[in-house]
Amino acid sequence: MTQRLMTEQDLSLTQASHAVGLAKSSWYYQSHPRPPRPLNAGLVAAIEALWSKTRGVYGYRKVHALLRVHGFVVNHKAVLRHLRRLDRLQPRKLKGVRWTRPRIVHPTASNTYWEMDLTYVWCGSGFGYLFAVIDAYDKGVPGACFGDRCRAVEAVQALEEAVASRFGDRVPDGHTLTLRVDRGSQFIACRFQEAAKALGVTLEYAGIQCPDDKPYIESFFGHYKTEEVYRTSYRTLAEGQVGWQLYRIWYETERIHESLGYQTPQQRLGEAVSMKTAYHKTCGEVTR
Repeated sequence: MTQRLMTEQDLSLTQASHAVGLAKSSWYYQSHPRPPRPLNAGLVAAIEALWSKTRGVYGYRKVHALLRVHGFVVNHKAVLRHLRRLDRLQPRKLKGVRWTRPRIVHPTASNTYWEMDLTYVWCGSGFGYLFAVIDAYDKGVPGACFGDRCRAVEAVQALEEAVASRFGDRVPDGHTLTLRVDRGSQFIACRFQEAAKALGVTLEYAGIQCPDDKPYIESFFGHYKTEEVYRTSYRTLAEGQVGWQLYRIWYETERIHESLGYQTPQQRLGEAVSMKTAYHKTCGEVTR
């Protein structure tokens, strides 16, 4: 910026530096990197001996402690500097493969985009496991399975219930229904993938450790926990199942959503069905 003012505005260095609030000394400053400090030959030999003796599994703190035991009067920072130069520090954890994260979907109709996930519920003597499917458009929960197991079998049961409640036996040919799930063992199992294919559901997988890829089901689980689970102390799995069923009925028929214009999921779904019926009726009259 200083050079630009000096060139375009024909200002002196003093004027240009004052305009941008920069000291003149900063303009002339040049960095002078210091050469690396030489290593201590005796310390290097001791570190290499300890490295081979301890299989190279110690960090600089333990190496420093052992050196002090053997009579070396050395600072822990010097030990760290020597280990770094000798490439004897512990290896850092490597991140896993980066998966392409899918885009966030904003559906414009029911039964076009669903999300599914699993959550845990403490039921007094053990955990209960809830698989739930949510429609991202009308916020309804067409399918769920609450039990004491969290296998692919229970995930399939929740998906089958969802498809049966909205379509019948399977998704009709020509209709695309996308179900986004994470890469949990239940959802990548062959049994779940085969069931989704048989039901006519297109699976879409979220990225690894990317809960934001499934915002609708994560939001639903958050509401379920704060509005039901955290307010109740279940003593048995049966009580947890009853609590879930009662909450599901209330959620579907009475709980209003700001994103739905303060309607319930049942009201939004009813509007969608009415609009679809009216559309097909109008198309039939035009055809006749």
